[in-house]
Amino acid sequence: MKKNIMSKIFTVLLCAFMLTVLLTGCTQGVTSKNDQSTVRQEENYDYTDYKDYTEDGLGITLKLPGKYFDNETIIPGKYEVMFGDISLLGKDIPKAETDPSDHLDIFFMPQKGEYCPFKVLAYSAEKWDGWMNSGKNAADITKCAASEEICRKDGTVYIYTQTTVDTSAFDSNMKVDYDEIMQMLPAIKASIKPATFTVGDLGAFSANDLGGKPVDNSIFAEYKLTMVNIWATFCQPCIKEMPDLQKMSEDMPEGTQLISIVGDVKDEELLKLAQKIVNDTGVSFTSIVPDNLLKQYLDNNLVAYPTTLFIDSEGKIIGDPIVGERDMSVYKEVLNDRLTQAGSGSNR
Repeated sequence: MKKNIMSKIFTVLLCAFMLTVLLTGCTQGVTSKNDQSTVRQEENYDYTDYKDYTEDGLGITLKLPGKYFDNETIIPGKYEVMFGDISLLGKDIPKAETDPSDHLDIFFMPQKGEYCPFKVLAYSAEKWDGWMNSGKNAADITKCAASEEICRKDGTVYIYTQTTVDTSAFDSNMKVDYDEIMQMLPAIKASIKPATFTVGDLGAFSANDLGGKPVDNSIFAEYKLTMVNIWATFCQPCIKEMPDLQKMSEDMPEGTQLISIVGDVKDEELLKLAQKIVNDTGVSFTSIVPDNLLKQYLDNNLVAYPTTLFIDSEGKIIGDPIVGERDMSVYKEVLNDRLTQAGSGSNR
C-alpha cells in the first residue's frame, strides 16, 4: 500500500464502481524452483509513446500507451475491496481457502470509457496449481475466456485476461479509442513482468518495541533468517494479514523468526494506536518502533506498506523484498526459498 495512496485510491474508486472486483521474473541470487517467466518479446513492438507503470502492491511493471495513461486508468482491485466498504474492516470474515476470487488484480480502463479491455490477476501459485491440477482451466478460475499465465515470482502466479466488452452503446469516438486499444493489447501484454524492488541493508539501530523494551540489530544474530514485516497503522491490508502472520510466527522453521516494524509511529497517539492494533489482532511477536536510523532507512527504501524483508544473522537482506499483502502460502514459500539462499551463502 503506497504511503500516499489513500487519497488516490478513493478517487480511483469513484470510476471503478461498475466493475466486479475480485497477490512479483526471477529473484536475484539463487532462483526459486517455482519462479518461471514466459519470455516476452518486447523488441517486437514500438514503445515510443508508452509509459512505464509499476503497481507496487501487485508487484508488476508494464508499459501503457501515454495517450490513455493517467491516475484513473489503472485500478488496483483489491484496494477497492479494502476501501470500498469500510464497515467490513476489523471484522472476522472467513475466507475460503479454495475461493478463486481471493486474489489481487488491476484493471486497465481508458480515461474516456467505462469498460475494461484487460486485467492482470495475481494468485498464490500453490492455490492456482491446486485448482489446475483438480481439472479446472484458467477460464474457470478467472471467469474470463481469454486467460494466459504471464510469469511467476516468489510463490505468485500472474495471469493476463481479456474481457468481453459490449461496444453496442459506444459513440463513434469511443469506438475509435476502443479499436486502437485493442490493437495495442499485444504490446501491453508483452511488456508485463514482475517488478524488482532493491533495498539496502538495515544497518545498526537502537530502538524499542511496542512495550518499551530495548531492541537493536543484534535481534538477528541468533537466527539464520528473520522475516521482517513492515507495516503502518493506516494500512488496512497490513492490519488484515496480522492474525495470519501471528499464526505463521507460531510455526516457523527451525532457525527462523518473524518480527515487525511499525513504520509510521511518530508520536504518542500513533504509538497507542499501534499498541491497540497489535492487541486487537492477537499479535505477540516483536513489533519495533523505529528510532531515527530506522526512520531514515524506511524513508530511503520503502515504496509501499506492507513490505516484507528477509534478513540473515549478519543483518544482510536475502533476496528481493515482498511488497504488498500476500497469501500466507506465498510468505511460507518465499521464507523457505530465502532460507535456502541464506544457507548457500548467497544474498542478492
